[in-house]
Amino acid sequence: CSEYGGGSQVLPAQRLIDFLNGEISKDLPDTSYQPGIKSSDLSEIFPNFIHLALKRGLSDFGNKLKGFLTNDAVLHATESRTSSPVRIPRNEKSEHPDVQGLYPCGEGAGYAGGIISAAIDGISCVESIALKYDLN
Repeated sequence: CSEYGGGSQVLPAQRLIDFLNGEISKDLPDTSYQPGIKSSDLSEIFPNFIHLALKRGLSDFGNKLKGFLTNDAVLHATESRTSSPVRIPRNEKSEHPDVQGLYPCGEGAGYAGGIISAAIDGISCVESIALKYDLN
């Protein structure tokens, strides 16, 4: 559906328990995501192997962490809270080996697994830039 294309369009979403039970959410809570979310059947958006893997993984995690499985939780397609499996190469000075002046850092570049490690990696890259350009 064209309204799910990205950019300034609404994002498909579904409450967690509804997703696990194969039910379309009757309503969704307020969200800070702009321009908004729309109740959708995420099983129609994801390929079957992803849909089934998500259901299995979320259920397994819910069995390990009390309170995780709740309909207050909302899944946003296709937002992910995992680290990137891609790693942009960089040398010992934190610079890309083939693109001068490019300093891949943080979670998106594959050098961190969360906000704190991404911040630390960013500081490290800034220090490398300062050394290169004698900005100390």
